[in-house]
Amino acid sequence: MLTGLLCLKKYKGTTTTFFILFLIYIVLIDFTGATFFYDNNFKLTTYLRSIGFNSMSWYNLFWIFGTVLLILYYIYSVLRNNFNRRFILVLGGVYLALMLCHFYIYPNVFFKAHDSYYQFTGAFSLLIGCSVYFIELINSETISNALKTYSFYALSAILIWWLIVTPILFFEAYNTVVDFDFVYLKRRIFVFANIFMYSCFAIGLIISKPQSHYV
Repeated sequence: MLTGLLCLKKYKGTTTTFFILFLIYIVLIDFTGATFFYDNNFKLTTYLRSIGFNSMSWYNLFWIFGTVLLILYYIYSVLRNNFNRRFILVLGGVYLALMLCHFYIYPNVFFKAHDSYYQFTGAFSLLIGCSVYFIELINSETISNALKTYSFYALSAILIWWLIVTPILFFEAYNTVVDFDFVYLKRRIFVFANIFMYSCFAIGLIISKPQSHYV
């Protein structure tokens, strides 16, 4: 986020500005989650607990739900083909409908549990969205300038991050105090994936150049 704030003026008026704001959103969500876990006396934490958010599951769900929608919007904003843009809108609408239906049918899941349904649905939606972006990029005249465009770094990092962490959920049953080896392995994988993703974000902001297409 710090790199994004330092580069905000550089990318003023481009779609990269939206992505920097997205990074700020992520930091705020992470900060809220950290205070919920470590500081019960924090006013926001106290309020969330008072209205029924008694576990960290709400944070994970809100992070996934908000992140997927915002990334799909970012993909929509950098695409230039009208058919692809409409496709991403439909994809976002389908994802939103699936999530809301799940909330309605299983309302307690939002407050009490972290269903892998959310992770898999989000990962599948972003896989499709990123694929549309890269297919359009490959077929466009700007492919030669891909390494100078920020969207290439941002969406590559996001796609790889989701491909790394999503398979872990197939073994979530082992994520207990009984199997500390898996707990430590999962933690290391997430740390590595996060370092890789945010490093790509920062490097991309530094070396990319503001452009009218695929910025």
